[in-house]
Amino acid sequence: MVLMLAAFGISLAYGMLLLLPLYVQDLGGNEADFGLVLASAVVTAVLILAALTVYPEAVRPHWVLTLAIGAFGVGSACAALVTGGWEPLIGVGVLLGTAWAVVYTVAPMVISEMVTDSGRTTYFGYLTGSEQLGIGAGPVLAGSLAETSLGLRGAFTIAGVICVVAVIGTLIVGLMTPDGREKARRTTDSQRAALPGLVEAAGGILRSPAVLWLVIIALFACLFTTMTQFQTTFAAAEDLNYSVFYIAYTIAVIVVRFVGAPWAARFDPNKVIAVSISVMALAVASFLLVGGNPVAYAAASTVMGLGYGLALPAAQAMAVNVSADAIRPRVLPIAGLVFQTAILAFPLAVGWIVVTFDYWLLFALLTTFAILQAALCWGRVARNAKQPAPAR
Repeated sequence: MVLMLAAFGISLAYGMLLLLPLYVQDLGGNEADFGLVLASAVVTAVLILAALTVYPEAVRPHWVLTLAIGAFGVGSACAALVTGGWEPLIGVGVLLGTAWAVVYTVAPMVISEMVTDSGRTTYFGYLTGSEQLGIGAGPVLAGSLAETSLGLRGAFTIAGVICVVAVIGTLIVGLMTPDGREKARRTTDSQRAALPGLVEAAGGILRSPAVLWLVIIALFACLFTTMTQFQTTFAAAEDLNYSVFYIAYTIAVIVVRFVGAPWAARFDPNKVIAVSISVMALAVASFLLVGGNPVAYAAASTVMGLGYGLALPAAQAMAVNVSADAIRPRVLPIAGLVFQTAILAFPLAVGWIVVTFDYWLLFALLTTFAILQAALCWGRVARNAKQPAPAR
C-alpha cells in the first residue's frame, strides 16, 4: 500500500509537469521549443535504461526508484526557478525526462521483488492503475493551483514537495522489505548463462515476429506523448478546457484495463488489438472535428482512452508471446526502451509540425499512425486465418 501511494505521488507530480508547455509559452517559447525541452533527455534516458537492462541487479531496484523520484522532485523545483527565458528548461528537461523514464521502468521491478509469481499480475495492475490515476489527476490539480496566486511556479514547487513524500514512502518500503537480488542470483544462474546478450537478443527480435509488435508499440508511444504532453496547448488553441481530456481519458483507461481487459481475454488477442486500434484511430481522427465543442472533446478523449488502454498492454504481451524462449526475458526491457525513446524523441517533430503547420497536420499524422497500426494488426489476423487449424 505504501508503495502504491508513492507510485501515485510521483505520477501525480509527473502529471502536474504536463503543464510545462504552457510555462514555456509564458517564458516566450512555443511548441517547437517545448519539443526540444522534452527531447533533451533522449540520450541520458536511453543510456541509463540500457544499463538497467544489461545490469538489472547491480543496484537494488528500491534505491534506483528512490533516486529517480528524488531527481524528478529536484527537476520540478528547478523548473519553478526559471524566470528569464525558456532555454534553461532544456537542462531541467534532461533531469525530468530521464528520471521519469527510470521511474516508469523500475517501479515494476520493485513490485516484482516484493510479490509471489501468482500475485504479480494483480499487483502490476494496481501499479499501472495508480500511475494512470496520478497522471490524469496531476494536470487538473496543477491547473487549479495555477489559477491561484501560486501560479505555475507554485504548482511545480508543490510537485517537488509531493516527490519528497514519495521518496520517503519508497525509503520506508526499501527498509521494510528484504533484498531479493541474492535469491534471484541463486535461482537464475543457469538461466542467465543461457540468456543471450542485449545486442544478440535485439538482433534475434528484429528477425522475429516480435518486430511487428515493437513497431506498433513505438507508434503507441508517439500517440501517448503527443496527446498527453501537448494537450494543454491544443486545448488553449481550440478554446477548450484541457482537464476534460485528462479526466475522460484517465477514467476510460482505468475502466477498460480493469473491467474490459478480463472480458476481452476470452477472444483472439490479435482481433482484440485490431478492433481496439481501429476504434482508437476513429477517435484520434475525431480530434480534427471537435472544434470548440466540449462534449465532442470529452467523447473523443473517452473513446481514445478505451482503445489505447486495451490495445497497448495486449500488444506488449503479444511481443513476448511470439518470441522464442531464448530471447523472451529481453523482449519487455527492449520494448520499454523503444517506448521511452519514442516518448522523448517524437515531441521534437511534434513541436515543429505544430509551429509550422498547426494542429490539423499533427492529428492527420497521428491518424495515419493509428491506421498503419490497425492495418498491421488486421494483416496478422488475416494471415492467422489462412493457417490450417492445429490437429487435435
